[in-house]
Amino acid sequence: MKLNKKIIVITGGIASGKSTVGKILQEKGYQVVESDKIVHELYKKNSKVYKFLVSEFGKVVEGKKEINRKKLATIVYGDKSKIKKLNQIVHKYVVKELMEKAKIIEQEIVFLDIPLMIEEKERLENHGLIYDEIWLIESPLEMRLERIANRDNIGKKEAKKIIENQMKDLKKEEYADEIINNNSDIEKLKKEIEKKLLTLK
Repeated sequence: MKLNKKIIVITGGIASGKSTVGKILQEKGYQVVESDKIVHELYKKNSKVYKFLVSEFGKVVEGKKEINRKKLATIVYGDKSKIKKLNQIVHKYVVKELMEKAKIIEQEIVFLDIPLMIEEKERLENHGLIYDEIWLIESPLEMRLERIANRDNIGKKEAKKIIENQMKDLKKEEYADEIINNNSDIEKLKKEIEKKLLTLK
């Protein structure tokens, strides 16, 4: 499926500022399709994905209205084979939805927010993900620790473990077309995004 528009993927590690970048783009009139929102829809009770996940990981992941994400996270955390299985089940449907939503957006440039774009690049492409550029959002470690600790109400030590469990930014940079530094205030971030947008026109 070749889309007659430019598709840009926004990605980055936890608490790097992907959502903030997405909001800035939306303020400027662009549409941002979030893969996390699609996953929430797919996890709803009685969906195909819901049934697959219960079948694979047991009734313990069942929730009243959707998959119990906390239970699921506990089961797969640190187990590469289980994470791989989870991704195999979910990614195919996420990509299908991303592409369908991108197709119906009547704009020349569409942004897709995919947190694990680089880590799962090959699999996502195999499932049919089409894109033109990857924009990697980076933020200093201390800022990310602060955000995770405040957001999830945990200590910085625990927050650091979460970050260390992810692919390093330096490795991700090898796959990125553009790097956006979210290392200061919101105004500076807005200016950097404005510069990047000018290169697209």
